[in-house]
Amino acid sequence: MKRMFAGALVVAALGTLGCGGAKASGPGAEAGAGTARRSVEDLRAGLRAADQSLSDAAEKSGSAQAFADFVADDAVLLVDGAYAQKGREAIRAWLAAHPLEAEGKVRWTPVRWDVSADGTLGYSVGNTSVESGGTSVRPSGRYITAWKRQPDGQWRVVAAVHNASKTAMTPPAGFTPSSTLPAPAPRAMAPEQVLEEAKAADRAFAAQSASEGMGKAFTAYAAEDAVMPLGSAGLFGHDAVAKAYAPFTLDKIDLRWEPVLGDAAGSGDLAFTVGRAIATGRNEQGQPEVDHVKYLTIWRRQADGQWRYVTDGGNSSPGPQGP
Repeated sequence: MKRMFAGALVVAALGTLGCGGAKASGPGAEAGAGTARRSVEDLRAGLRAADQSLSDAAEKSGSAQAFADFVADDAVLLVDGAYAQKGREAIRAWLAAHPLEAEGKVRWTPVRWDVSADGTLGYSVGNTSVESGGTSVRPSGRYITAWKRQPDGQWRVVAAVHNASKTAMTPPAGFTPSSTLPAPAPRAMAPEQVLEEAKAADRAFAAQSASEGMGKAFTAYAAEDAVMPLGSAGLFGHDAVAKAYAPFTLDKIDLRWEPVLGDAAGSGDLAFTVGRAIATGRNEQGQPEVDHVKYLTIWRRQADGQWRYVTDGGNSSPGPQGP
């Protein structure tokens, strides 16, 4: 979700990471020529390989070095309690000070990954774990990553969010790692124009949250196959999202947000937005309480032409600026 809630308010649970290899010939890289001839299945496989490649690098060299080698120059990393880390060097510095592998070797595995029709944008959602002492492997977090395919065919992470979790997301029986829903009619557009469509959907989503409550808004804007890194095992599908969000009525929590940045695919079917939010509710003593949040939302255009989120998450910020 755009944010997870402890008691009355607070912040979205998820995770981060993902990426392409440091060399175009490495795992997850694909030849730049002939992209249009590649099947969606091939492109999905390339993205999955890139996610695995980054995980392997982090397990071997540590998260700070792996991310420094694998992220885009202008990537953003959303971490709890701080404003977004922006750019390769900021991400490297933060992870050097707060390594994901602080208690052992870190690795991660996506439960969902998918790409745009033109193979230029993708995302992954999954679990991180830490191996301690060579024997004990335990869940340590959950992540969402937005990826962009570079001109040389290499996938690089452009936005990610990571949150701690003591349990792993566990997909239900019959779950598929990529969407099987009907695709929208193909389009060829400037990515900037597609991003504006996604931002407009995000603003309308926020407006419904402000007027009718976040529970109704998150239900209305969820894709049928939405995956949310929340709850004890994750939320899989529209019905699970609707049930989990039903208690968050406007009298319980007032959640408002605005998109700040993002990117989109020129095929007009996939985009992501990063923004800031403010959640207002009451604490256990009944006193007003305000939380500042930053978020990452992945949007997919549906067969009916409407934009719906396929995953969403965030974490706390120290104040209203940012992300």
